[in-house]
Amino acid sequence: MKKMLLISSLVGALSFSGRAEQPVYSTAGFYAVEGSPRTVENFNPGWRFHKGDVEGAEAIDFDDREWEAANLPHGLEITGENASGGRNYQGIAWYRKRFSVHRSSEYGRVYLYFEAVMGEAQVWVNGRHVAEHFGGYLPFAIDITDVVKPSGNVVAVMADNSDSTLYPPGKKQSGLDFSYHGGIYRDTYLIQTSPLHVTLRELSDTVAGGGVFPATLEVNGNRAKVEIRTEVANESTQPLEAVVCSILEDAEGKHVAKLKQTVKLVGGETRQLAGQLDLNDVKLWHPDDPNLHFVRTEIRVGGKLADSLKTRFGIRTFDMKSDGFYVNGKPFGRKIVGANRHQDYNYVGNALPNSGQWRDALLLRRGGCTVIRAAHYPMDPAFYDACDYYGILTTTANPGWHFFNFKQKIFEERLFDDTRQLVRRDRNVASMLLWETCINEFPQQPDYAMKTMHEITHAEYPFPSVFTVADHHEAEKGGFDFHYNCDGKDHPSFHREYGDGGEVDNWYSQNARQRIKREWGERALLQQSRIQEVSLAHTFGSLPAKIGGTVWAGIDHQRGYHPDPFRGGHLDGFRIPRYTHYLYMSQYDPDYEIPHLGKQPMVQIAHEHTQVSGPDVVIYSNCEEVRLTVCGEDKGTRKPERKGSLANLPHPPFVFEKAYDWQVVKKHRDGASKFKDVDMVAEGLINGKVVARDVVPYAQRTTGIELSLDGVGVDLTADGSDFIPVRATVVDQYGTPKVLASEYIHFVVEGEGEIIGDASTYANPKKTEFGVATALIRATTEPGRITVKAYSKGLEPAELTIESKPALLPAAYDAAYAAASKKPAVNGAVIISSAASDLPADVQELQKRVRKLELEAVGKDQTIMELQSQLGRQGE
Repeated sequence: MKKMLLISSLVGALSFSGRAEQPVYSTAGFYAVEGSPRTVENFNPGWRFHKGDVEGAEAIDFDDREWEAANLPHGLEITGENASGGRNYQGIAWYRKRFSVHRSSEYGRVYLYFEAVMGEAQVWVNGRHVAEHFGGYLPFAIDITDVVKPSGNVVAVMADNSDSTLYPPGKKQSGLDFSYHGGIYRDTYLIQTSPLHVTLRELSDTVAGGGVFPATLEVNGNRAKVEIRTEVANESTQPLEAVVCSILEDAEGKHVAKLKQTVKLVGGETRQLAGQLDLNDVKLWHPDDPNLHFVRTEIRVGGKLADSLKTRFGIRTFDMKSDGFYVNGKPFGRKIVGANRHQDYNYVGNALPNSGQWRDALLLRRGGCTVIRAAHYPMDPAFYDACDYYGILTTTANPGWHFFNFKQKIFEERLFDDTRQLVRRDRNVASMLLWETCINEFPQQPDYAMKTMHEITHAEYPFPSVFTVADHHEAEKGGFDFHYNCDGKDHPSFHREYGDGGEVDNWYSQNARQRIKREWGERALLQQSRIQEVSLAHTFGSLPAKIGGTVWAGIDHQRGYHPDPFRGGHLDGFRIPRYTHYLYMSQYDPDYEIPHLGKQPMVQIAHEHTQVSGPDVVIYSNCEEVRLTVCGEDKGTRKPERKGSLANLPHPPFVFEKAYDWQVVKKHRDGASKFKDVDMVAEGLINGKVVARDVVPYAQRTTGIELSLDGVGVDLTADGSDFIPVRATVVDQYGTPKVLASEYIHFVVEGEGEIIGDASTYANPKKTEFGVATALIRATTEPGRITVKAYSKGLEPAELTIESKPALLPAAYDAAYAAASKKPAVNGAVIISSAASDLPADVQELQKRVRKLELEAVGKDQTIMELQSQLGRQGE
């Protein structure tokens, strides 16, 4: 049976990655070491949550028994599949949690670490206000040593994702191309150290300081010079003499080199150490061979271990020249092509667990992306962990889009601090190519602000291979290192967004042939892909100085300023591939080995073999030739369409014109309910031999449901928040997918899991789209068996068993408190209501007019950016 379009992400990915696994993710920028005095605990489980403001909720004895149970990452709410146009909640929400601390030393330190809280965060521990943070995309750490006790601790967090001009991005969500999905939507950790320890990056006052900072100074062949900076703090009252060892290890833990330093610190002193290593025969990081290294830091006093942690990085250099992109001093040899990415996911908003971040990177890499541009804020650390692992070049960005607050100084102060924290957080990301330390698409931002952000970046990263970047004219006035969308043949540049803007009818309605819903069918999917063939070919055929580009966008995403999500992604909001996914995948050479995924000579039929399918059959393949057979009839062997606007594609599509006639299917009847030789078969040939094959069987009578797990090789972890997509596919009597089926699927989950969403969000029952309905299955905190059942009236039901795996990190939470928490209500019926406004009719009308003017202003900004992009393309 065909690796159907809708579930082939599962079949194909597993064929490359082998058995399922649990990736190991970084925590607060480092990896814990077994036996170290430093402990890291997962602080995500066991919270209670209330949407709305509550007086006195920070108090230690506040009664929160009526609050709802929550595990982090948490996005305030479960939304419908369409959460665009302001459908998401904006406002204050509260979180509370009880926990214990088992301190190993009188002077040891205890920290809370938040990867991100959307908007404004105010934090109390045991009734004392301990921190505030502004901005929803960067981490913050809190030293809570002096306010915690061994047990009975209470942390309270007020999170507010309301619009605010006082911190980046600053723009109202109603004028934004993404949404401020709220909550504590990334991971949290409880970290404990001994008095003598490596500092946390977020709490250091040292420029380019905090934690462990390894950097590549130079690469010459297989030799390299590396500098390692380590900041050590003595939080005791006594002077200490410590030996600090920085042990360089490869990804398998093999010893490579060692740096040993001695330091004397008085009580309360912090100091940064620096040393260099000259390395021979070292394995370098490269997108095609992403060798990673660890610095294992050990601090000893009198021979006794005081702290130990591991920091991952890649030994590599990048450079951009007029003849292309260079890695480790050598030409990369081809364009770097990929996609932009926003971070949200259907139903959960931004609260995508680490496994989802990893799957996104895996799917995009497998789907032809060698670069992912962060739009328009820094991605989750787990996503960058995966980019390092799979060899995906990437970017990071100051949060922002089309806005700068010229009136209140606090905005730029926080923007500059964001720049500093951005560099500190992402400086050890091996795959980090470009740093967007500016406001995206805002030519009016002040010159001095851009220059300040550029200077901060280089102060915090005082080593080679760091490139600040902005659109050409902004980059020039800010003195940036690299340019987007430059039209010069001798000036290296990168096309940050292509393939969408010129297709939009206008920036108010935003209708476009490339923005489609899957339920619109095969012809719409194919039309989208055929248009993208041209823009992709243009990118591959651009001047050598244009090192590459990223299409808008790799994955569908929600938007604040428009009632429709962006639906032009290679993957939809459930991460189901469209035909464009296979277009990009086919641009890999057949002998190219995708790191950790393998070689993939491939062939994919972009045709569904139904009664409404078109006569032409388009096939994406990286083979030399493709042979097509339809209903037993040989339709010939073709070479790719290497002509006209597609001439520059490494592997153009194969088009078999007028090869399909549905009437022919009827000639293959074999009795009353069978057909014979009715499949559509494509075979990819290299040197005359078949190396890849795709089969589209003919779907007959709608009969039942099949369930499949689409984890793409990543296990489900029993940590209370991890989830995995399960696909329910309507099939015929032989198990062939019915892409034209439209049915409502009701899911039932038993065991150590639950379904995300209910009837109120149209998640359960779920209507099929192109024959498939997706359920997101979330694990509890107990590992074990989860049974998923799917029903639809008149169809044979299906059942699937999943095993969730134990979490790799221990969890810090009060189990009794969590068990007593109120579970979220499950709605079995859809209730649609509209609250009446208390405002006078003339005020409501005025609000509508203001809203329309705001949207028109956004449209004008988008039109200007599109014109600038077109001018840049004219210079190629």
